[in-house]
Amino acid sequence: MLACGTLGFAGLGQAQGFAWQTTPQFPLGSKIGLAASGDSSLVTSVLGGVLRTGNRGRTWSLTLRTHQVYALFSTRSGQLLVGGLGKIYRSQNAGATWDSVALATPYPVVSFTESVQGGLFAGTGVATLSGALGDGVFYSADNGQTWTARNAGFGSGRFVNQLAADRSGRVFAAATDEEVGRQPGLYASADQGLNWQFLPIRINGRQSIPDELTAYEVTSLAVSPQDSLLCSFSGAAGPVAVQISLAKSLNDLGNPAQWWSVQPGNGGSMWWYNSLLFRLHIARNGDWYASRTGSSNSGGTLRSINRGRSWSLERAGLGLSVHGFREAQQFAEMPDGELFMVQELDEQVYRTRASVITAAAPTRRAQFLVYPNPTSDVLRLDNRTGQAIVGISLTDMRGQTVRTFAGPFGPSSFLDIQAERLGVYFLTVKLAQGEDLRQKIVKY
Repeated sequence: MLACGTLGFAGLGQAQGFAWQTTPQFPLGSKIGLAASGDSSLVTSVLGGVLRTGNRGRTWSLTLRTHQVYALFSTRSGQLLVGGLGKIYRSQNAGATWDSVALATPYPVVSFTESVQGGLFAGTGVATLSGALGDGVFYSADNGQTWTARNAGFGSGRFVNQLAADRSGRVFAAATDEEVGRQPGLYASADQGLNWQFLPIRINGRQSIPDELTAYEVTSLAVSPQDSLLCSFSGAAGPVAVQISLAKSLNDLGNPAQWWSVQPGNGGSMWWYNSLLFRLHIARNGDWYASRTGSSNSGGTLRSINRGRSWSLERAGLGLSVHGFREAQQFAEMPDGELFMVQELDEQVYRTRASVITAAAPTRRAQFLVYPNPTSDVLRLDNRTGQAIVGISLTDMRGQTVRTFAGPFGPSSFLDIQAERLGVYFLTVKLAQGEDLRQKIVKY
């Protein structure tokens, strides 16, 4: 699942030097879901509710007691959201205490996202023996205090298991169902969920399978920094079953005549039937992480250090689920780039510093000054590197670009961030010779 049609899984293998480590403690059995808040806080769900750590996993405590947790999410402001059965739990203090808000649905809340405008979205639904059931998408404009259903344009299948948002204000949803007549697949909204548009999926079938695809179940939905919508799903091309990863430029989503890019294979014998990818995470330093389910040999973490041009299957230090398999993984990242991960139905909590952000060398950093920091409005950037600046961007704690600054840039530049939300950001400065310099910024 990649951002460009030419990128793929070439060179899939075991990377040298990478290994998962576990946190000192991981109590109360199997974990499902993970979210980060602030500089050192994490929450994960267990059978008894939600575990919290305020020291990056050295110690954990059960701060929310409930037997029904389906999704965890951290907003840009640091608020934590937990999906329950017909309700959403909220924490404003990194998971130390919780309140709850009831939704007009009896179904689980299984997915979240946040639009660039600050709107919160929650997807609902469940797969049963009689089919997929759900009440679609709920929206909150008041930081999660109240939620209303926004489903105009959806088909009758409203089990929404994946949500994503881009930096232009669009929100994307995946409806899961095995009945084509209920119109499963991908949807987009450009007006905060008031109206949803179905996104047809057409590929070049290479005269092997039909060009028109139906996505029954999307296992990963994300927006890349290169402005492509990325998805991995199981479905059908006419009478042919498919498991496939695709990408399409955000600029081309409204053009059904423009094909989606098929991403090269990932553990399958046919290009249209490969192992599914789960929950792509794009780290702040540019590394990409996903997971592949399977046996102890075939499943594990997929990691790319070159934005998807090649991937490695990482198994070192990785345990198994209670069923003896490698399961879907979920990632959470700290502001410095330390990455944490839980594998479904595995009791351990994993960590790696492989993608920790390192700015430039000390001699270069000394010539690159950003102040005052923290700031409430304007940053001053002094460039003493001897190179011209060709681009400056600001990303949030989840790695999403919230704005880019227009040049030209002189020896000193003033960057207005007054309109941004309070929180931690990363300022990336691109120099003329290709070097990227990063600085953590605190907006108060």
